[in-house]
Amino acid sequence: MLALAQKLHDEYVAEGQKIRERLISEGQSRHDQVVGEATARQEELLSTGQAKHDELIAEAEAVIGEAQRNRAEVLQKLGSERSGLQKEIEELGTIERDHRTRLKSYLEGQLIKLEQTGADETS
Repeated sequence: MLALAQKLHDEYVAEGQKIRERLISEGQSRHDQVVGEATARQEELLSTGQAKHDELIAEAEAVIGEAQRNRAEVLQKLGSERSGLQKEIEELGTIERDHRTRLKSYLEGQLIKLEQTGADETS
């Protein structure tokens, strides 16, 4: 009877070991599958993220380049306008000086005439 119990025990242990090995093998297969899928997804996300990053950087550089060109154009236009306004100011200053000189000469002439008229009337 002891031999029969030992035989039955050995069969159960052997069957348990087979089931254990099968479950470990299935678990390892599932583990490898999940890790493989996760790694593939990670690589896909990294690739997509890097592509989007590169795209956004390229767009940003284009926008910055355009802004720098616009800035240069605006500064050039403002420089030209400034030069033109400075010339106008100088011309207006010259006109003002000429006008003041003519006005002064005219008023001095009128004063001289007035003095002469007053001197003629008193004589």
